[in-house]
Amino acid sequence: MNSMSRRSFFRLGLTASAGVAVASVLSSCSSGKKEEAAASAACANSENLSPSEQSLRQANHYVEKSADAAKTCAGCSFFTAAADGSACGSCQIYTGGPANSAGYCDSWAAKA
Repeated sequence: MNSMSRRSFFRLGLTASAGVAVASVLSSCSSGKKEEAAASAACANSENLSPSEQSLRQANHYVEKSADAAKTCAGCSFFTAAADGSACGSCQIYTGGPANSAGYCDSWAAKA
């Protein structure tokens, strides 16, 4: 009969615990990236924007989801809602480029 020493048993336990911890961390990191990618792809996908459009959005600190519910693109005078009722409208600041109705940027101005 092949018996396992106490030292081997504890080493095996530590190795298995470390493997579970690493797998847990890696899975949480990858799911966070998926959520982040889904949020950023909502309306203004940076891959579809020219470098100047990307620069303009960065300069205005555009985000797809406003931190302040009272200040969203839907309530901005520069925003035009989509005709089909989707969340993706257009913004005059971004030369008619896409903007999320729930988004926000530093150029936000309340509708009259």
